[in-house]
Amino acid sequence: GLIMMAFGLLRLGKLVRMVPHPVMLGFVNGLAIIIALAQLEHFKNGEHWLSGTPLYLMTGLVLLTMAIVYVLPRLTRAVPPALVAILGVGLLVYLFGLPTRTLGDMAHIAGGLPTFALPDIPWSLETLRIIAPYAILMALVGLLETLLTLNLTDEITETRGYPDRECVALGAANVVSGAFGGMGGCAMIGQ
Repeated sequence: GLIMMAFGLLRLGKLVRMVPHPVMLGFVNGLAIIIALAQLEHFKNGEHWLSGTPLYLMTGLVLLTMAIVYVLPRLTRAVPPALVAILGVGLLVYLFGLPTRTLGDMAHIAGGLPTFALPDIPWSLETLRIIAPYAILMALVGLLETLLTLNLTDEITETRGYPDRECVALGAANVVSGAFGGMGGCAMIGQ
């Protein structure tokens, strides 16, 4: 997290513009494929694929979500369509008690807030020498993922993001999350 913050404070976020456009598209498309494949778990119950009514319900909810994301921007740009889709479909499922798979069905969710804890490691230059190369590598991977996605989003929406602010924010999220024992702002960094 500190490495990410330093990257932003030194205004190095703009270096991601040096990545060629085809590389950016390939990276982001690969990321999209990985995310899409991960979503298939919602269509499974244990090791078996859903069938019958549960399959039709999940397919209908996915199609409704996609329709909201596709149609809403044509009606208004006052609210983000993805946010409306997530809240709207989530509320629909909750209010009508639709039998869908939840995150709790797929993983154990413990209650309560995490406590502050420092890693139980020797605080020495030797430890830093061992950890630093991996920390730098993981910070760069997390920054690259975030900044390439930011560039593509800027291109699609015809807006301008702030890569240096993004670096500082991602770094801060990782520092805070790491201090409380949770996953970092970037899934790769927290593992």
